[in-house]
Amino acid sequence: MPLYAYTAFDKTNKEIKNQIEAANEQAASRKLREMGLRPVDIKLTKEKSGAGGLFGGSKIKEQEIATFTRQMATLLDSGMPLLRGINLLAEQNENLAFKKVLTQIGADITSGKSFSEALAAHPKLFDKLYINMIKAGEVGGVLETVMDRLALFKEKDLELKMKIKGALTYPAIMALVAISVVTFLLVGVLPTFVEMFISMKVELPLPTKIVIATSDILKNFWYLVLMGIFGAGFGIKQYRKTPEGLYKTDQIKLKFPVFGKLMLNSAVARFTRTLGTLIQSGVPIIQALSIVRETVGNEHIARAFDKVVVAIKEGESMSKPLHEAHVVPPMVTHMIAVGEETGAVDTMLIKIANQYDVIVDETVAALSSMIEPIMLVFMGGAVGIIVMALFMPMFSLVSLVN
Repeated sequence: MPLYAYTAFDKTNKEIKNQIEAANEQAASRKLREMGLRPVDIKLTKEKSGAGGLFGGSKIKEQEIATFTRQMATLLDSGMPLLRGINLLAEQNENLAFKKVLTQIGADITSGKSFSEALAAHPKLFDKLYINMIKAGEVGGVLETVMDRLALFKEKDLELKMKIKGALTYPAIMALVAISVVTFLLVGVLPTFVEMFISMKVELPLPTKIVIATSDILKNFWYLVLMGIFGAGFGIKQYRKTPEGLYKTDQIKLKFPVFGKLMLNSAVARFTRTLGTLIQSGVPIIQALSIVRETVGNEHIARAFDKVVVAIKEGESMSKPLHEAHVVPPMVTHMIAVGEETGAVDTMLIKIANQYDVIVDETVAALSSMIEPIMLVFMGGAVGIIVMALFMPMFSLVSLVN
């Protein structure tokens, strides 16, 4: 998520300079106002992943955060004091960067800070969801229970991300292979035949002329082709930095064949599990929805939660505005409505998340079975067109020789 440097004033007109993570500048401004600050300057600093490089380039992976959470939950459940557990995990951690972070967290707790306050000093590793759940556990005196829920959430979320990554990696590799083969034929093989056709003054049919023109462009103006590709990528990236651009592109993503369904299902699984886990842990519903909005991963779906927050503040249910937004399947909103009627919306949200985990698995399996034949047809079609373009003049050449 992008990282913004800001200058703001609090209620006592004291100037505050710090950094904040947000989807865009408007979201950063909104978050600052929710914190009771009056922003005067917000600037984008750099892109940052939740577990990116820290302390001289050492990486703390998301898997390590999930493992730490599970280990901490186990230690707390066994009756070990919090500080002793953190120091133990810091001592045995092999990642020097993470060891340093855990040691600092232990030192902060020793100096009188709460666990959530110590974690909040490392926002690049422990996001808003993580910190708010810990804070709710501390307030309710059920930190070990919340830690266990958080560990389960991190494990499920990581598993979901790995499935999506695996589903998208295979088609990307297949596409790269197909493009490489076609480019080799156009740039490496075709020119040899073209020279032969020209030397023998063979009349070239239209398909052959088109393929030759494509080959000439790739061979002589490859730098313009690359500039065009990178320029388009840069343009889309800049467009996505605007609120409307982010919304429009995320809306288009959900309309992609197969991939759009996969993105929607994974987003539903993520936001229902996040919201259900937060509510179960005692986080207030408005605060929980604000966190979900930032973690759902799709601006088109996220904007629906703005309407949900307004509706709840006005005393309405959560399911109605979500249903009217038409961003998630009707079954999801109907199940949430049932959960609201029975007073078990958190349990219902977790059930929906579990159901959509299965749906994501099925979608990934279907995608994997579809991609290979589709890419083979694409590659075969491209190679077939090139071969046909080569053989059509060959027939004229044979007739000329005869």
